Amino acid sequence: MPEFVTSVTNGIKQTWSGLNKTQRRVVILGGAVALAVLVAVVIYSTRGPAYEILWSNLDPADAGAIVSELEKQGVPYELTDGGRTIRVPTDRVHRVRLSLATMGLPSSGVVGFEAVGSTGIWSTDFERRVQYVRALSGELTRTITALSGIEDARVHIALPEETVFVSQRQQPTASVLVKTRPGYNLSSESVRGIMNLVSRAVEGLTPENVTVVDASGKLLSKDLPYGEGEDDLSTSSVLELTFATERELENRLLGLLTPVLGPGNVVCQVRAVLNTDKVKITDRTYESEPPGILRSTQETSEMYQGTGAPPGGQAGALDVPSYSFVGQGEFQYQRTEVLRNYEVNERVTETLIVPGTIKQLSVAVVVNKNLNEEEREMIAETVTAALGLDPSRQDQISVTGMVFDTSLAQLFDEEPAPAEGLPRIYIYAIAVAAALVVGTVILIIARRRREAQMAELLEQEPSVALETAPAISPELLARQRSRENVERLARTNPQLVATLIKSWLLEDER
Repeated sequence: MPEFVTSVTNGIKQTWSGLNKTQRRVVILGGAVALAVLVAVVIYSTRGPAYEILWSNLDPADAGAIVSELEKQGVPYELTDGGRTIRVPTDRVHRVRLSLATMGLPSSGVVGFEAVGSTGIWSTDFERRVQYVRALSGELTRTITALSGIEDARVHIALPEETVFVSQRQQPTASVLVKTRPGYNLSSESVRGIMNLVSRAVEGLTPENVTVVDASGKLLSKDLPYGEGEDDLSTSSVLELTFATERELENRLLGLLTPVLGPGNVVCQVRAVLNTDKVKITDRTYESEPPGILRSTQETSEMYQGTGAPPGGQAGALDVPSYSFVGQGEFQYQRTEVLRNYEVNERVTETLIVPGTIKQLSVAVVVNKNLNEEEREMIAETVTAALGLDPSRQDQISVTGMVFDTSLAQLFDEEPAPAEGLPRIYIYAIAVAAALVVGTVILIIARRRREAQMAELLEQEPSVALETAPAISPELLARQRSRENVERLARTNPQLVATLIKSWLLEDER
Protein backbone atom coordinates (compact mmCIF):
# COMPACT_ATOMS: atom_id res chain seq x y z
CA MET A 1 0.00 0.00 0.00
CA PRO A 2 2.77 2.55 0.75
CA GLU A 3 4.42 1.68 -2.57
CA PHE A 4 1.14 2.43 -4.38
CA VAL A 5 0.81 5.78 -2.63
CA THR A 6 4.43 6.56 -3.44
CA SER A 7 3.97 5.67 -7.10
CA VAL A 8 0.80 7.76 -7.35
CA THR A 9 2.55 10.69 -5.68
CA ASN A 10 5.53 10.44 -8.02
CA GLY A 11 3.20 10.23 -11.01
CA ILE A 12 1.38 13.37 -9.89
CA LYS A 13 4.68 15.19 -9.37
CA GLN A 14 5.94 14.18 -12.81
CA THR A 15 2.67 15.20 -14.44
CA TRP A 16 2.70 18.53 -12.60
CA SER A 17 6.30 19.25 -13.56
CA GLY A 18 5.49 18.50 -17.21
CA LEU A 19 2.74 21.16 -17.30
CA ASN A 20 3.43 24.72 -18.30
CA LYS A 21 2.25 27.73 -16.35
CA THR A 22 -1.09 28.12 -18.20
CA GLN A 23 -1.97 24.46 -17.80
CA ARG A 24 -1.18 24.62 -14.10
CA ARG A 25 -3.55 27.56 -13.72
CA VAL A 26 -6.31 25.67 -15.49
CA VAL A 27 -5.77 22.65 -13.23
CA ILE A 28 -5.82 24.80 -10.08
CA LEU A 29 -9.01 26.62 -11.21
CA GLY A 30 -10.77 23.36 -12.12
CA GLY A 31 -9.83 21.86 -8.76
CA ALA A 32 -11.20 24.86 -6.91
CA VAL A 33 -14.50 24.69 -8.82
CA ALA A 34 -14.80 20.95 -8.19
CA LEU A 35 -14.10 21.45 -4.49
CA ALA A 36 -16.76 24.19 -4.26
CA VAL A 37 -19.33 21.98 -5.99
CA LEU A 38 -18.47 19.11 -3.66
CA VAL A 39 -18.86 21.29 -0.57
CA ALA A 40 -22.24 22.60 -1.84
CA VAL A 41 -23.49 19.08 -2.50
CA VAL A 42 -22.41 17.94 0.95
CA ILE A 43 -24.08 20.89 2.65
CA TYR A 44 -27.30 20.47 0.66
CA SER A 45 -27.42 16.73 1.37
CA THR A 46 -26.72 17.07 5.10
CA ARG A 47 -29.22 19.83 5.81
CA GLY A 48 -32.88 19.18 6.68
CA PRO A 49 -35.91 19.43 4.37
CA ALA A 50 -36.62 22.74 2.57
CA TYR A 51 -39.20 24.97 4.27
CA GLU A 52 -41.76 27.17 2.54
CA ILE A 53 -44.00 29.92 3.88
CA LEU A 54 -47.37 28.56 4.98
CA TRP A 55 -48.90 31.86 6.14
CA SER A 56 -47.40 35.30 6.66
CA ASN A 57 -48.54 38.50 8.40
CA LEU A 58 -50.71 36.53 10.78
CA ASP A 59 -52.70 37.79 13.70
CA PRO A 60 -51.24 36.55 17.05
CA ALA A 61 -54.46 34.66 17.82
CA ASP A 62 -54.41 32.92 14.43
CA ALA A 63 -50.70 32.15 14.73
CA GLY A 64 -51.24 30.50 18.10
CA ALA A 65 -54.16 28.43 16.82
CA ILE A 66 -52.23 27.29 13.74
CA VAL A 67 -49.14 26.34 15.76
CA SER A 68 -51.29 24.34 18.17
CA GLU A 69 -52.92 22.47 15.30
CA LEU A 70 -49.54 21.79 13.63
CA GLU A 71 -48.24 20.30 16.88
CA LYS A 72 -51.30 18.07 17.09
CA GLN A 73 -50.73 16.83 13.54
CA GLY A 74 -46.99 16.38 14.12
CA VAL A 75 -46.02 18.74 11.30
CA PRO A 76 -42.58 20.40 11.76
CA TYR A 77 -42.64 24.19 11.48
CA GLU A 78 -40.50 27.30 11.83
CA LEU A 79 -41.52 30.72 13.18
CA THR A 80 -40.06 33.88 11.67
CA ASP A 81 -40.89 37.58 11.61
CA GLY A 82 -41.64 37.64 15.32
CA GLY A 83 -44.11 34.77 15.11
CA ARG A 84 -46.17 36.36 12.32
CA THR A 85 -44.84 34.00 9.63
CA ILE A 86 -45.03 30.18 9.79
CA ARG A 87 -42.93 27.94 7.54
CA VAL A 88 -43.46 24.20 6.97
CA PRO A 89 -41.73 21.61 4.75
CA THR A 90 -42.27 22.30 1.06
CA ASP A 91 -43.82 18.92 0.30
CA ARG A 92 -46.52 19.44 2.93
CA VAL A 93 -47.53 23.06 2.35
CA HIS A 94 -50.65 22.48 0.24
CA ARG A 95 -51.92 19.59 2.37
CA VAL A 96 -51.56 21.60 5.58
CA ARG A 97 -53.30 24.61 4.04
CA LEU A 98 -56.30 22.53 3.03
CA SER A 99 -56.57 20.91 6.44
CA LEU A 100 -56.39 24.28 8.20
CA ALA A 101 -58.92 25.81 5.80
CA THR A 102 -61.50 23.20 6.84
CA MET A 103 -61.09 24.49 10.41
CA GLY A 104 -61.52 28.13 9.40
CA LEU A 105 -57.87 29.02 9.94
CA PRO A 106 -56.56 31.58 9.59
CA SER A 107 -59.50 33.81 10.40
CA SER A 108 -57.35 36.98 10.69
CA GLY A 109 -58.70 37.43 14.19
CA VAL A 110 -62.14 38.24 12.77
CA VAL A 111 -65.19 36.63 14.34
CA GLY A 112 -68.38 36.51 12.30
CA PHE A 113 -71.89 35.18 12.83
CA GLU A 114 -70.48 31.71 13.52
CA ALA A 115 -69.87 32.86 17.12
CA VAL A 116 -73.52 33.80 17.73
CA GLY A 117 -74.56 30.18 18.10
CA SER A 118 -72.25 29.74 21.09
CA THR A 119 -74.37 32.02 23.24
CA GLY A 120 -75.58 30.28 26.38
CA ILE A 121 -79.11 30.36 27.73
CA TRP A 122 -77.98 32.36 30.76
CA SER A 123 -76.51 35.25 28.74
CA THR A 124 -78.06 38.66 29.21
CA ASP A 125 -79.48 40.96 26.57
CA PHE A 126 -76.39 43.15 26.80
CA GLU A 127 -74.10 40.19 26.08
CA ARG A 128 -76.23 39.15 23.13
CA ARG A 129 -76.14 42.70 21.81
CA VAL A 130 -72.35 42.86 22.13
CA GLN A 131 -71.96 39.54 20.33
CA TYR A 132 -74.30 40.68 17.55
CA VAL A 133 -72.34 43.90 17.02
CA ARG A 134 -69.06 41.98 17.06
CA ALA A 135 -70.35 39.42 14.56
CA LEU A 136 -71.75 42.12 12.28
CA SER A 137 -68.46 44.02 12.37
CA GLY A 138 -66.57 40.82 11.57
CA GLU A 139 -68.74 39.99 8.59
CA LEU A 140 -68.37 43.52 7.20
CA THR A 141 -64.60 43.30 7.73
CA ARG A 142 -64.42 40.09 5.73
CA THR A 143 -66.51 41.60 2.95
CA ILE A 144 -64.42 44.78 2.70
CA THR A 145 -61.16 42.80 2.80
CA ALA A 146 -62.37 40.83 -0.22
CA LEU A 147 -62.46 44.03 -2.31
CA SER A 148 -59.72 44.59 -4.84
CA GLY A 149 -56.68 46.50 -3.54
CA ILE A 150 -57.53 46.20 0.17
CA GLU A 151 -55.11 44.19 2.29
CA ASP A 152 -56.80 44.52 5.69
CA ALA A 153 -59.75 46.34 7.24
CA ARG A 154 -61.45 46.99 10.56
CA VAL A 155 -65.09 47.99 11.10
CA HIS A 156 -66.42 49.57 14.30
CA ILE A 157 -70.18 49.97 14.73
CA ALA A 158 -71.83 52.07 17.43
CA LEU A 159 -75.49 51.15 17.97
CA PRO A 160 -77.35 53.50 20.37
CA GLU A 161 -79.71 52.10 22.97
CA GLU A 162 -83.31 51.87 21.94
CA THR A 163 -85.76 54.24 23.61
CA VAL A 164 -89.49 54.88 23.37
CA PHE A 165 -88.99 58.64 23.30
CA VAL A 166 -88.61 59.97 19.79
CA SER A 167 -86.73 63.08 20.90
CA GLN A 168 -84.05 60.97 22.58
CA ARG A 169 -83.40 58.60 19.71
CA GLN A 170 -79.92 58.65 18.18
CA GLN A 171 -78.72 57.39 14.85
CA PRO A 172 -76.10 54.60 14.64
CA THR A 173 -72.61 55.40 13.36
CA ALA A 174 -69.76 53.35 11.92
CA SER A 175 -66.01 53.76 11.36
CA VAL A 176 -64.00 51.83 8.76
CA LEU A 177 -60.19 51.56 8.75
CA VAL A 178 -58.74 50.20 5.51
CA LYS A 179 -55.16 49.20 4.69
CA THR A 180 -54.49 49.16 0.97
CA ARG A 181 -51.84 47.18 -0.85
CA PRO A 182 -48.55 48.97 -1.61
CA GLY A 183 -48.92 51.36 -4.53
CA TYR A 184 -52.74 51.17 -4.60
CA ASN A 185 -55.01 54.15 -3.90
CA LEU A 186 -58.74 53.87 -3.32
CA SER A 187 -60.81 55.90 -5.75
CA SER A 188 -63.77 58.04 -4.73
CA GLU A 189 -66.15 55.47 -6.20
CA SER A 190 -64.61 52.70 -4.07
CA VAL A 191 -64.85 54.78 -0.89
CA ARG A 192 -68.46 55.63 -1.63
CA GLY A 193 -69.14 51.94 -2.30
CA ILE A 194 -67.72 51.03 1.12
CA MET A 195 -69.87 53.68 2.78
CA ASN A 196 -73.06 52.46 1.10
CA LEU A 197 -72.14 48.83 1.79
CA VAL A 198 -71.78 49.42 5.53
CA SER A 199 -74.89 51.61 5.74
CA ARG A 200 -77.08 49.00 4.03
CA ALA A 201 -75.85 46.26 6.39
CA VAL A 202 -76.73 48.12 9.61
CA GLU A 203 -80.33 49.00 10.33
CA GLY A 204 -80.94 52.74 10.56
CA LEU A 205 -77.41 53.67 9.48
CA THR A 206 -77.09 56.33 6.79
CA PRO A 207 -74.06 56.72 4.49
CA GLU A 208 -73.20 60.16 5.88
CA ASN A 209 -72.68 58.57 9.31
CA VAL A 210 -69.97 56.22 7.97
CA THR A 211 -66.35 57.40 8.27
CA VAL A 212 -63.63 55.79 6.16
CA VAL A 213 -59.95 56.26 7.13
CA ASP A 214 -56.83 54.69 5.62
CA ALA A 215 -53.85 53.26 7.50
CA SER A 216 -52.00 56.59 7.39
CA GLY A 217 -54.86 58.40 9.12
CA LYS A 218 -56.14 60.18 6.02
CA LEU A 219 -59.88 60.79 6.00
CA LEU A 220 -61.16 59.28 2.74
CA SER A 221 -64.86 59.97 3.23
CA LYS A 222 -64.45 63.74 3.45
CA ASP A 223 -66.48 65.77 0.92
CA LEU A 224 -67.83 62.64 -0.75
CA PRO A 225 -71.42 62.34 -1.99
CA TYR A 226 -73.55 59.98 0.07
CA GLY A 227 -76.28 59.19 -2.43
CA GLU A 228 -76.43 56.35 -4.87
CA GLY A 229 -77.19 58.36 -8.02
CA GLU A 230 -74.75 59.48 -10.65
CA ASP A 231 -75.81 63.11 -10.23
CA ASP A 232 -74.50 63.46 -6.67
CA LEU A 233 -71.52 65.82 -6.63
CA SER A 234 -68.95 66.44 -3.93
CA THR A 235 -66.60 69.36 -3.55
CA SER A 236 -63.74 67.56 -5.27
CA SER A 237 -65.94 66.32 -8.11
CA VAL A 238 -67.34 69.83 -8.63
CA LEU A 239 -63.80 71.20 -9.00
CA GLU A 240 -62.89 68.42 -11.41
CA LEU A 241 -66.03 68.99 -13.47
CA THR A 242 -65.41 72.75 -13.57
CA PHE A 243 -61.77 72.29 -14.57
CA ALA A 244 -62.71 69.82 -17.32
CA THR A 245 -65.39 72.19 -18.67
CA GLU A 246 -62.99 75.13 -18.77
CA ARG A 247 -60.26 73.12 -20.52
CA GLU A 248 -62.74 71.82 -23.09
CA LEU A 249 -63.96 75.33 -23.94
CA GLU A 250 -60.38 76.63 -24.15
CA ASN A 251 -59.42 73.84 -26.54
CA ARG A 252 -62.39 74.69 -28.71
CA LEU A 253 -61.33 78.34 -28.87
CA LEU A 254 -57.73 77.45 -29.71
CA GLY A 255 -58.90 75.06 -32.41
CA LEU A 256 -61.01 77.85 -33.88
CA LEU A 257 -58.57 80.78 -33.66
CA THR A 258 -55.18 79.08 -34.23
CA PRO A 259 -55.71 78.42 -37.97
CA VAL A 260 -56.64 82.08 -38.43
CA LEU A 261 -54.09 83.85 -36.20
CA GLY A 262 -51.29 81.27 -36.42
CA PRO A 263 -49.80 78.85 -33.88
CA GLY A 264 -48.59 80.53 -30.69
CA ASN A 265 -50.30 83.84 -31.54
CA VAL A 266 -53.39 83.44 -29.36
CA VAL A 267 -54.00 82.64 -25.68
CA CYS A 268 -57.46 81.82 -24.29
CA GLN A 269 -58.73 81.55 -20.72
CA VAL A 270 -62.25 80.51 -19.75
CA ARG A 271 -63.81 80.73 -16.31
CA ALA A 272 -67.01 78.76 -15.84
CA VAL A 273 -69.53 78.86 -13.02
CA LEU A 274 -71.54 75.63 -12.93
CA ASN A 275 -74.86 74.87 -11.33
CA THR A 276 -74.33 72.01 -8.90
CA ASP A 277 -77.91 71.88 -7.58
CA LYS A 278 -80.30 69.14 -8.62
CA VAL A 279 -83.72 70.78 -9.03
CA LYS A 280 -87.06 69.16 -9.86
CA ILE A 281 -89.88 71.55 -10.87
CA THR A 282 -93.50 70.32 -11.04
CA ASP A 283 -96.04 72.59 -12.79
CA ARG A 284 -99.81 71.85 -12.66
CA THR A 285 -102.17 73.68 -15.03
CA TYR A 286 -106.01 73.48 -14.90
CA GLU A 287 -107.88 74.26 -18.10
CA SER A 288 -111.44 75.63 -18.12
CA GLU A 289 -112.66 74.22 -21.40
CA PRO A 290 -116.40 73.43 -20.97
CA PRO A 291 -117.85 71.00 -20.47
CA GLY A 292 -114.78 68.81 -20.03
CA ILE A 293 -114.50 65.02 -20.13
CA LEU A 294 -117.60 63.15 -18.90
CA ARG A 295 -116.63 60.93 -15.99
CA SER A 296 -119.99 59.48 -14.73
CA THR A 297 -123.76 59.90 -15.23
CA GLN A 298 -126.64 59.17 -12.76
CA GLU A 299 -130.24 59.38 -13.97
CA THR A 300 -133.44 58.99 -11.81
CA SER A 301 -137.00 58.91 -13.21
CA GLU A 302 -140.42 58.65 -11.30
CA MET A 303 -143.88 58.46 -12.84
CA TYR A 304 -147.42 57.88 -11.33
CA GLN A 305 -150.66 57.66 -13.30
CA GLY A 306 -154.17 56.64 -12.00
CA THR A 307 -157.72 57.65 -11.01
CA GLY A 308 -158.60 59.37 -7.75
CA ALA A 309 -156.42 60.64 -5.03
CA PRO A 310 -152.99 59.06 -4.48
CA PRO A 311 -152.62 56.98 -1.33
CA GLY A 312 -151.51 58.78 1.78
CA GLY A 313 -151.88 58.85 5.51
CA GLN A 314 -150.05 57.95 8.63
CA ALA A 315 -147.28 55.35 8.74
CA GLY A 316 -146.71 53.80 12.13
CA ALA A 317 -146.74 56.16 15.08
CA LEU A 318 -145.25 59.03 13.11
CA ASP A 319 -147.30 61.83 11.84
CA VAL A 320 -146.38 61.72 8.13
CA PRO A 321 -147.92 64.43 5.99
CA SER A 322 -149.83 63.23 2.98
CA TYR A 323 -150.96 64.75 -0.25
CA SER A 324 -154.67 64.91 -0.87
CA PHE A 325 -156.49 65.93 -4.00
CA VAL A 326 -159.93 67.38 -3.96
CA GLY A 327 -162.28 66.30 -6.60
CA GLN A 328 -162.67 63.38 -8.83
CA GLY A 329 -160.87 62.66 -12.08
CA GLU A 330 -157.60 61.27 -13.53
CA PHE A 331 -154.29 61.75 -11.69
CA GLN A 332 -150.74 61.82 -13.33
CA TYR A 333 -147.23 62.43 -11.73
CA GLN A 334 -143.77 62.33 -13.37
CA ARG A 335 -140.22 63.35 -12.15
CA THR A 336 -136.82 62.97 -13.95
CA GLU A 337 -133.39 63.71 -12.38
CA VAL A 338 -130.02 63.50 -14.26
CA LEU A 339 -126.58 63.93 -12.53
CA ARG A 340 -123.43 64.19 -14.72
CA ASN A 341 -119.85 64.39 -13.35
CA TYR A 342 -117.15 65.93 -15.58
CA GLU A 343 -113.33 65.51 -15.12
CA VAL A 344 -111.39 68.71 -14.60
CA ASN A 345 -108.74 69.22 -17.30
CA GLU A 346 -105.29 69.16 -15.64
CA ARG A 347 -101.78 69.31 -17.18
CA VAL A 348 -98.72 68.30 -15.07
CA THR A 349 -95.22 69.29 -16.30
CA GLU A 350 -92.09 68.04 -14.50
CA THR A 351 -88.73 69.67 -15.24
CA LEU A 352 -85.51 68.10 -13.91
CA ILE A 353 -82.41 70.33 -13.85
CA VAL A 354 -79.36 68.11 -13.47
CA PRO A 355 -76.07 69.35 -11.96
CA GLY A 356 -73.36 70.56 -14.31
CA THR A 357 -75.23 73.13 -16.34
CA ILE A 358 -73.40 76.39 -17.03
CA LYS A 359 -74.61 79.42 -15.09
CA GLN A 360 -72.06 81.96 -16.27
CA LEU A 361 -69.00 82.17 -18.53
CA SER A 362 -66.13 84.64 -18.56
CA VAL A 363 -63.81 84.47 -21.59
CA ALA A 364 -60.49 86.28 -22.14
CA VAL A 365 -58.68 86.18 -25.50
CA VAL A 366 -55.21 87.70 -26.02
CA VAL A 367 -53.79 88.02 -29.56
CA ASN A 368 -50.13 88.51 -30.46
CA LYS A 369 -50.59 91.81 -32.33
CA ASN A 370 -52.22 95.18 -31.99
CA LEU A 371 -55.90 94.98 -32.93
CA ASN A 372 -58.12 97.71 -34.25
CA GLU A 373 -61.72 98.03 -33.20
CA GLU A 374 -63.08 96.13 -36.20
CA GLU A 375 -60.81 93.12 -35.66
CA ARG A 376 -61.61 93.10 -31.96
CA GLU A 377 -65.35 93.07 -32.60
CA MET A 378 -64.97 90.34 -35.22
CA ILE A 379 -63.07 88.06 -32.81
CA ALA A 380 -65.59 88.79 -30.04
CA GLU A 381 -68.52 87.86 -32.28
CA THR A 382 -66.78 84.66 -33.37
CA VAL A 383 -66.05 83.60 -29.79
CA THR A 384 -69.59 84.49 -28.68
CA ALA A 385 -71.09 82.33 -31.39
CA ALA A 386 -68.66 79.45 -30.79
CA LEU A 387 -69.25 79.22 -27.01
CA GLY A 388 -72.89 80.29 -27.04
CA LEU A 389 -72.41 83.26 -24.71
CA ASP A 390 -75.74 84.56 -23.40
CA PRO A 391 -76.08 88.18 -22.22
CA SER A 392 -79.02 87.17 -20.01
CA ARG A 393 -76.60 85.03 -17.94
CA GLN A 394 -74.27 88.04 -17.64
CA ASP A 395 -71.56 86.27 -19.66
CA GLN A 396 -68.44 88.35 -20.25
CA ILE A 397 -65.85 88.41 -23.03
CA SER A 398 -62.60 90.34 -23.33
CA VAL A 399 -60.44 90.51 -26.49
CA THR A 400 -57.02 92.15 -26.13
CA GLY A 401 -54.27 92.66 -28.68
CA MET A 402 -50.65 92.97 -27.55
CA VAL A 403 -47.24 91.80 -28.74
CA PHE A 404 -45.96 88.71 -26.91
CA ASP A 405 -42.49 88.61 -25.32
CA THR A 406 -40.70 85.74 -27.11
CA SER A 407 -37.13 86.55 -26.11
CA LEU A 408 -36.79 83.48 -23.88
CA ALA A 409 -38.12 81.16 -26.57
CA GLN A 410 -35.78 82.64 -29.15
CA LEU A 411 -32.85 82.15 -26.77
CA PHE A 412 -33.59 78.44 -26.55
CA ASP A 413 -34.29 78.13 -30.25
CA GLU A 414 -31.02 79.75 -31.34
CA GLU A 415 -28.49 77.10 -32.44
CA PRO A 416 -25.22 77.61 -34.36
CA ALA A 417 -25.41 76.42 -37.94
CA PRO A 418 -23.39 73.23 -38.48
CA ALA A 419 -20.43 73.24 -40.88
CA GLU A 420 -21.19 72.69 -44.57
CA GLY A 421 -24.89 72.65 -43.83
CA LEU A 422 -24.85 69.13 -42.31
CA PRO A 423 -27.01 68.32 -39.27
CA ARG A 424 -25.19 68.15 -35.96
CA ILE A 425 -25.96 64.46 -35.48
CA TYR A 426 -24.15 63.64 -38.72
CA ILE A 427 -21.09 65.62 -37.58
CA TYR A 428 -20.99 63.70 -34.30
CA ALA A 429 -21.30 60.37 -36.14
CA ILE A 430 -18.49 61.24 -38.56
CA ALA A 431 -16.21 62.34 -35.70
CA VAL A 432 -16.82 59.13 -33.75
CA ALA A 433 -16.23 56.96 -36.83
CA ALA A 434 -12.98 58.80 -37.64
CA ALA A 435 -11.76 58.38 -34.06
CA LEU A 436 -12.49 54.63 -34.18
CA VAL A 437 -10.64 54.22 -37.48
CA VAL A 438 -7.59 56.18 -36.29
CA GLY A 439 -7.46 54.28 -33.01
CA THR A 440 -7.70 50.92 -34.79
CA VAL A 441 -4.87 51.83 -37.20
CA ILE A 442 -2.66 53.00 -34.33
CA LEU A 443 -3.25 49.77 -32.40
CA ILE A 444 -2.41 47.62 -35.45
CA ILE A 445 0.80 49.55 -36.19
CA ALA A 446 1.90 49.43 -32.53
CA ARG A 447 1.26 45.68 -32.31
CA ARG A 448 3.21 44.91 -35.47
CA ARG A 449 6.11 47.10 -34.35
CA ARG A 450 6.19 45.40 -30.95
CA GLU A 451 6.19 41.93 -32.56
CA ALA A 452 9.03 42.93 -34.91
CA GLN A 453 11.08 44.29 -32.02
CA MET A 454 10.45 41.17 -29.98
CA ALA A 455 11.46 38.87 -32.85
CA GLU A 456 14.65 40.85 -33.38
CA LEU A 457 15.42 40.74 -29.67
CA LEU A 458 14.87 36.98 -29.58
CA GLU A 459 17.36 36.47 -32.37
CA GLN A 460 20.03 38.66 -30.76
CA GLU A 461 19.65 38.10 -26.99
CA PRO A 462 17.20 35.30 -26.19
CA SER A 463 17.70 35.27 -22.40
CA VAL A 464 17.13 39.00 -22.06
CA ALA A 465 14.04 38.77 -24.26
CA LEU A 466 12.56 36.01 -22.13
CA GLU A 467 13.00 38.05 -18.98
CA THR A 468 11.68 41.34 -20.34
CA ALA A 469 8.80 39.99 -22.47
CA PRO A 470 6.20 38.31 -20.24
CA ALA A 471 3.52 38.71 -22.92
CA ILE A 472 5.13 36.15 -25.34
CA SER A 473 2.94 33.16 -26.19
CA PRO A 474 3.74 29.80 -24.49
CA GLU A 475 4.53 28.12 -27.84
CA LEU A 476 7.17 30.75 -28.65
CA LEU A 477 8.70 30.40 -25.19
CA ALA A 478 8.89 26.60 -25.48
CA ARG A 479 10.51 26.81 -28.90
CA GLN A 480 13.08 29.33 -27.67
CA ARG A 481 13.92 27.18 -24.62
CA SER A 482 14.42 24.11 -26.80
CA ARG A 483 16.76 26.10 -29.01
CA GLU A 484 18.78 27.25 -25.98
CA ASN A 485 19.04 23.66 -24.69
CA VAL A 486 20.31 22.40 -28.06
CA GLU A 487 22.92 25.18 -28.23
CA ARG A 488 24.05 24.45 -24.65
CA LEU A 489 24.32 20.72 -25.39
CA ALA A 490 26.33 21.42 -28.55
CA ARG A 491 28.82 23.53 -26.61
CA THR A 492 29.24 21.12 -23.70
CA ASN A 493 29.14 17.76 -25.52
CA PRO A 494 29.73 18.20 -29.26
CA GLN A 495 30.50 14.48 -29.81
CA LEU A 496 27.03 13.45 -28.57
CA VAL A 497 25.41 15.98 -30.86
CA ALA A 498 27.46 14.77 -33.84
CA THR A 499 26.52 11.12 -33.13
CA LEU A 500 22.83 12.07 -32.88
CA ILE A 501 22.96 13.92 -36.20
CA LYS A 502 24.65 10.98 -37.90
CA SER A 503 21.94 8.62 -36.64
CA TRP A 504 19.25 10.93 -38.02
CA LEU A 505 20.96 11.05 -41.41
CA LEU A 506 21.27 7.23 -41.55
CA GLU A 507 17.55 6.89 -40.72
CA ASP A 508 16.67 9.32 -43.50
CA GLU A 509 18.81 7.33 -46.02
CA ARG A 510 17.01 4.12 -45.10
